[in-house]
Amino acid sequence: MSGVSGLVSNAVTGLQAAQDALQVTGNNISNVNTPGYSREQVVQTTQPASLYGGLYLGNGTDLTTVTRSYSNFLQTQVWSTTASASGANTLNSELQSLVNLFGGNASGLSTAVNQFFSSGVGQVAAQPSDIPSRQALISQAQTLSQTLNNAGQQLLDTSNGVNQQIGQSVDTINSLTGQIAQLNVQINSLTTATNSPNTLLDQRDQLVTQLSAQLGVSVLQQGNQLNVYTTTGQVLVAGSQSYQLKTAPNPYDPSQTEVAYASNGAILSQGLQGGTLGGLLQFRSQVLQPAQDGLGRIADTLAQLMNNQQAQGLNLYGQLGAPMFQSGPVQVLANSANSGSATISGSITNAGQLTGNDYKLQYDGSNWTATNLSTGQATSLSSGSSGAVTTLSFGGVQIDVTGAAAGNSFEVLPTRLGALDFQSVLSDPRAIAAAAPYVASAGQTVSGSVVNSNLGNLVMSAGQYTSGSAGAVVVSGANVPTALQLTLTSGGGSGSVVSFQVTQQGSAGVLASGSLTLGGSGTTIAVPYASNPPGGYWSMNLSGSLAVSGDTFSISPGGPGNGGNAQAMAALQSAKTLQNGSLSLQGAYTQLVGQVASQGSQAQSALSAANAVAQQATSAQQSVSGVNLDQEAARLMQYQQAYQAAATAIQIGGSLFQTLISAVQAA
Repeated sequence: MSGVSGLVSNAVTGLQAAQDALQVTGNNISNVNTPGYSREQVVQTTQPASLYGGLYLGNGTDLTTVTRSYSNFLQTQVWSTTASASGANTLNSELQSLVNLFGGNASGLSTAVNQFFSSGVGQVAAQPSDIPSRQALISQAQTLSQTLNNAGQQLLDTSNGVNQQIGQSVDTINSLTGQIAQLNVQINSLTTATNSPNTLLDQRDQLVTQLSAQLGVSVLQQGNQLNVYTTTGQVLVAGSQSYQLKTAPNPYDPSQTEVAYASNGAILSQGLQGGTLGGLLQFRSQVLQPAQDGLGRIADTLAQLMNNQQAQGLNLYGQLGAPMFQSGPVQVLANSANSGSATISGSITNAGQLTGNDYKLQYDGSNWTATNLSTGQATSLSSGSSGAVTTLSFGGVQIDVTGAAAGNSFEVLPTRLGALDFQSVLSDPRAIAAAAPYVASAGQTVSGSVVNSNLGNLVMSAGQYTSGSAGAVVVSGANVPTALQLTLTSGGGSGSVVSFQVTQQGSAGVLASGSLTLGGSGTTIAVPYASNPPGGYWSMNLSGSLAVSGDTFSISPGGPGNGGNAQAMAALQSAKTLQNGSLSLQGAYTQLVGQVASQGSQAQSALSAANAVAQQATSAQQSVSGVNLDQEAARLMQYQQAYQAAATAIQIGGSLFQTLISAVQAA
């Protein structure tokens, strides 16, 4: 088109282009604070020219499309860093709650342990026959039990809270993946060769960002659609199809919530990382459960040590002590997929060997294997059988199993319930076994009193508990606390070998006999315990350099005024009895609190770093996709001027056309 009509026609296209550009710019300005909005811009091209009178004359302009400012790389970085920051935030939030829980309970539990040993056990050791001191020990034991129970219950409540949050996160993920799949369908149907539904594309990207806050994902574009996967490859969205998740009980522990596919029930928890859901799973496996196991190990060890020490001593009734504490059972959890009808149970055999870790037991039909779930390493396991019962021993626990089938597997949680089920079971103050099982005195017991007419210089030590009797003269005919008498049957000086025999006080029957080399290290006399615990022997050393035949020693049960066993109880607080003799009860608790505090500090540092990286990624993405009001204001002026110029051209064209009409009419 040429002439005046061409001028007007071209100006109209320019006017329309400027008007459309102003509309796009206004839309940018109005969405400056809209989350996920990508700045739009017009793509303007020249319309093909036409040949008139040997000249190519232009036909104006055209807006071919409206594009959005977008970088796939930068958007992917935003999704990745959002997942990391959200996961770090969740882990830190849960961990700080646990740090505060331990901080509040740390002083309480530490105080309860210290008062139990100092104000309780220590006072009984100082005043073994004092009933008020014994009653104070009973009270301190009950306080310690309640404090451990409270700490265990709070950890259990935290675990239940994690289960609930996992369910909420799964619901959110399902909603987001469903919306992404729907948008895939809409975008695919509305996209043409030259135009795309930018608003829907922004909405879809924003949904993926929200999904990343719940779970770390990887995104693959296929045509006009996005396929979404977990970071380990499980599909969440494929084109128009979303793959819903659900919560499911752990196949071993129904109280633990896992994440699974809704369609087939396949457990996905182990591979999920990042986002709120990944942070919750990481917190549970790396912090919460180890804290439960660690606190339970302390409770189980304290219970076994005190009960064993009770069993070594005598109470005011002259009897060996009964248990003071009861702790949680060893949990042995069968896989829900197990076949057969296995019966399995567990017990703690040596608290000093407890690791605070959990284990998986597997049976291939012939052999058993135990795997430490914290390290992933195989654990040394010893096995035996008695009839139909197979006994497995590892990590301080014993497992008894019957009827296992090939392919069966079990999880063993030795200490998970230790603190939660810890109980003080001794209520009678007279039942505290404060006295040592024996007091050895030179002389013979006559009518309840020791008469010392010995002529030699032999002495017998106070004695101590031993688990074995190697090299000792074992009094196999009697058990602790049978009253005994040792009588020399020959005499001599340094270097001589003299003989002795052991009888029950008031009886002539010989229970044991042995010899002693005078001037040497002495000879050990070991009296076995009939009960288990404690098992083992009470061992006393006889030594000296001069012996006279007929000299005697009375080995009598400790009386009310004896506090030898209570002193041994008090020493348990600092004795290195855990981790095969390398860690004390106090040290184990300090180590546990320090570990949680350290994890809390690391989580805070990781959160700060993750937030900084996420902010950098968002800033980089916004530098491309975000709306800059200064730039939009400049474009407004640019398009306004273009609009005004086009309008002026139309006005001029109209004036020329009117002049032409007037000239024609005049002619």
